[in-house]
Formats: sequence, C-alpha cells, structure tokens
Amino acid sequence: MPESKGLVGLRPKDSAVAKVFAAPPYDVITYGTPLQKVLSSRENLIHVHLRPPEEGDARYPNAKKELDGFVKKGMLVNESEPSYYVYRQSGKGVDRIGVILACRVYPYSEGKVIRHEKTFDDKVLDRKKLYEATGYQIGVVFSVMEDKKSELLNALKEVSGGKPLYSFVTEYGGASDMEGVKNDVWKVPENSEIGKRLKAIIASEPAYIADGHHRYHCAVVMGHPYVQMYISPSSSAKIQAYDRVVGSVRKEDLDALPEKVKDKFEIKPGKKLAVPKKHEILFYFKDKSLVFKAKKEFLKTLEHDPVAKLDCSILQNHILFPHLGLSAQNIKDKHYFNYFPGSETGFSHMKRLVDSGEYMFAVSLAPVEFDELKAVADMGIKNPEIVMPQKSTYFWPKLLSGLTLYKF
Repeated sequence: MPESKGLVGLRPKDSAVAKVFAAPPYDVITYGTPLQKVLSSRENLIHVHLRPPEEGDARYPNAKKELDGFVKKGMLVNESEPSYYVYRQSGKGVDRIGVILACRVYPYSEGKVIRHEKTFDDKVLDRKKLYEATGYQIGVVFSVMEDKKSELLNALKEVSGGKPLYSFVTEYGGASDMEGVKNDVWKVPENSEIGKRLKAIIASEPAYIADGHHRYHCAVVMGHPYVQMYISPSSSAKIQAYDRVVGSVRKEDLDALPEKVKDKFEIKPGKKLAVPKKHEILFYFKDKSLVFKAKKEFLKTLEHDPVAKLDCSILQNHILFPHLGLSAQNIKDKHYFNYFPGSETGFSHMKRLVDSGEYMFAVSLAPVEFDELKAVADMGIKNPEIVMPQKSTYFWPKLLSGLTLYKF
C-alpha cells in the first residue's frame, strides 16, 4: 500500500568504512557504557547521531560539523542514483532480510503505515533538531509487511544471490549483543527490473512499524513527503520476547503471590530460564523457577480484546501491578525493571542479575506473534489510544544506522 522510491543521499564509501562508520541505533546506546566508549573512539556515526548530552542544543550544529568532516575525509560519498538497498543480517541464530527505501509519509488514519506504540514529544523533538541541522534522515524506521505469497521474500532472496555492495561483521569489542552479526547490503537501482518489481510489491500491503516509531513520527511532524524505512517480510522479521528482571518488590507480597492469583493461573514448578509456551509465564528465582499457566476460563474472558490477551498485558495487569505494588510509572525505572531479549544471551544476563541478588526475579514470556501485533495495530488506526503495552516486542538484531543517510 505505501508508495516508495529509491534513496539518494550519503553512504559509506566501501565495506571497510561501513565496518567502522555504521553503528547500532542511537536509542540503544547509553552514555558511559562500554559500547558508547568503543564507538566514540572510532570515526563513527555516534559523533553525529548521539552527541554528548552536556553540549545541550549545541550538539545539533556540532553533529553537522562531524558529518561534514566525514564527507571531506572521503568516508562518505554522495549517491545521486535513486536506489533500493537490500539488507540482510545473519549469524548468531538469525537470518533476516529486508529492503531500505524511501517510503511516502502518510497520516496514521490512512492505514498504509501503521504504528503500534505511542510516541513521546521530547524524543521526536530531538530527532527533528538533528535532521534540521544536518539535512539528512540518519536513522531507519523498521517496518514489517505481511507477505502471504512470499513475493517480497523471493524478490529479496533473488537480489541477495549477487555480489553485495557491503559485506562485514560487526565488531564492537564485545560491548554489544550485535557483536559477530554479519551484514550484507546490495544496491538495486530504482529503474532496474528488480527495482520496479520491489516497488510494486511494497505497494501491495501496508507496512507495520516494528521499531523506530519516533523516527517516523518525526517525519510526520516535519511534513516530509518521504522517510527512510526498512521493510522486511513477516516470515523473515521474527519477533523475540521482551523479558525482564524485577527488583524493589516487598518479599511478603512476593511470597503471597501464588495464593493471590490461583483463581486465574495454574502454578507449577519450572525447570530453567527459557522461552515458555504461549500463555505461560516463567518466573525465575535464585533457588527455584515457577510457571504461571493462565487457565482456560480466565483466557476466555480476554479473547475479544487483542491487547488484554497478550501475555505481556496478562503479566502486568493480573500479576505485577495488582499484587506486587508495581505500576506503569516503574516500567522505565531500573530500580524496578531491566529488560533483555528472550534469547540465550538475554537469559544468561538475567540469571546473573538474579543469582547475584541485584534483582529479585526474572520473568520470561513467549514472543508476540505477528498476527497479534497486527490485530492491535489495525484497531489503533481508528483509535490511536489502542497500542501495544510498553516493552512487549523485541526485534533483533537491531538495524545498523549509517549504511544510508537519506537526503530528504
């Protein structure tokens, strides 16, 4: 359904530059962390898209100076031929493919680009100031498209049979879970046969924003006709669970929890920290694991509400918030919550944090399915208050920023 066209703007000169210049999205980098220090020691995009907070509003003109400097050094080149960029990330148990393009910006009410999260004005304003200062859209909006007949997937695989423009493995000194991910990028001119085919396929279905809601909303606010977007077929863009460790809960509330929720959940011993079945919530404690399995009669009361029947909603609304003294205001407070993908890497981090006593317990959920995300997002077209719960979906690996910088 969305109209698209090829990208123009800046891109790294070659794969060696991409290896140094490209970076994880700005919103997964925290100042003072090993990842931020590794990236800051390099000629890296971080000097453009995540300036030091203490610079205040000066960070935006400073970002432009850095970007201009990279161009003068020959690290970035102007790409005037409108092109689609097929982007594949593989290794570490994943293999996802999609295409980066310029997607027309639509009001959400048209149902062509569909969101499932709320946006926050301060984050949108930050990106707006950066884009105004530099003249480029630096980050990429990550979207998923339903691909029932595998037309998009097959077209992308056809492109990936050729020689890539870039091919490199991310290396961040072990400071990121992106370490060791292989990145391959193929350039497809818009006017080529396969470029025209991609354009037609993309126009056949709506795009569901998976990650980068603030980047898209910034384009809406700024009145941009197009936004830089990556679109992956639903069969390739696997959703991971967004698991969490929990702390600062009263021990007496935690001890009383099984008795308080027994009318809605069947509680049984668990084995280890792993991905549970749908509608089963695994609690990992230092000395034991428990599985809270939602009872059929309880699930039946939720079946007509696509938000309420999500496992993340069930966890929050029927366990954490009413019985453990937690609330939505605690969700982003690391005294109470910290979040990890539902993977072996995430499980090892959560187990360490609980076993060390830094957090009281970990919670593992089954991942949200694309059909569940779609059901919530579709309802939100008419009622923008209907969104997914915070921290309910996790798409990994994250898309690298800096492979293309769109001149809007």
